[in-house]
Amino acid sequence: MKKKIIVIGSGWAGSSFIKHIDDSKFEIEVVSKNKNFTYTPLLANSIFNGHNLEYDIIKDKKINFIKDEVNDISFNDNSIILKNKELKYDYLVLAHGSKINTFNIKGIEDNCLLLKNMEDLGKIKEKIGNLPYNSKIAVIGCGLTGSEIIGNLIDTKKFNIIAIDGANLPLPMFNSSISYYTVNLWKRHNVNLNFNKFVSKIDGKNIYLGKDIISYDLAFWCGGVKISELSEKINKKLNLSCKFGIPVNDYLNVKNTSNVYAIGDCGFNSNPPTAQVSYQEGKYLANNFNNNFKNKNKFYFSNKGQICYIGDKESVYQNKYFSSTGKVVGYFNKFLHIYNAINYNQSLDFIKNLF
Repeated sequence: MKKKIIVIGSGWAGSSFIKHIDDSKFEIEVVSKNKNFTYTPLLANSIFNGHNLEYDIIKDKKINFIKDEVNDISFNDNSIILKNKELKYDYLVLAHGSKINTFNIKGIEDNCLLLKNMEDLGKIKEKIGNLPYNSKIAVIGCGLTGSEIIGNLIDTKKFNIIAIDGANLPLPMFNSSISYYTVNLWKRHNVNLNFNKFVSKIDGKNIYLGKDIISYDLAFWCGGVKISELSEKINKKLNLSCKFGIPVNDYLNVKNTSNVYAIGDCGFNSNPPTAQVSYQEGKYLANNFNNNFKNKNKFYFSNKGQICYIGDKESVYQNKYFSSTGKVVGYFNKFLHIYNAINYNQSLDFIKNLF
């Protein structure tokens, strides 16, 4: 009789695991609110361009999908509790991700737009579509997501853009020369820069940066991620203490368990919470299942570098060997998305829209 694997989540980690798992060896069930995986690196670009960013994660696979949310997990009897049913498992793969961190700043959830999924994208498209020319759009948080949003806003040549971040420069995960390059490009396009300033509160009209007050018409919050409620509940049940996620060992096995794994943003190890890490973790874990865990190699993140679109057809790129900027990198960025597309149809759609 086949062993049963339950996968919770359909993001980068979950979809990668599902893509690479041998469904002839295991009985597999996926529990998620969304059957479709979303290609998140193009979410910011898709605010103004039409891309097919979703694909069915169980298409062409012998996998049962359950559209539901997990209310609780009983590790003692290997079961997960949904809204209306209970499911038994032999192995559990946690891939439910994280949530956006608002740092409990008053007014963010009521007044700011968040960009994490297709539902968010739909709301943003509608709101931006109704904005008049020269409206003031504030982007709070200038990491990868915030910088991509600013880059795409620059290309519209329609709005007054306000960049806000508590750090001294945008893209702190890149070297300082790239950050300064980004700042200079944004200055040339009249982006209102507000760095080394922290948001204290936001109301329906103003963003408060200590003594400074900035008025806005639309605001994005791109302030990073934090542990989800489900992960906190799991940690408590397993007597694990970690405020960043569910602690895992070098083989992605959840500590204090023998048959539970955590991959992607919900698991905590020494790797950054990025799509690239999540994809590699999902593939690594699926291959371990396929080989009956005969692979004794620990998970190793192979960093392919980071790339970000910053506006005016320019991107910035950095890996551990070198960095580069400009329009050539902008075109490389487009080809990278086509290469990373999940399937042939998505590749064709990216070619049509990106070029």
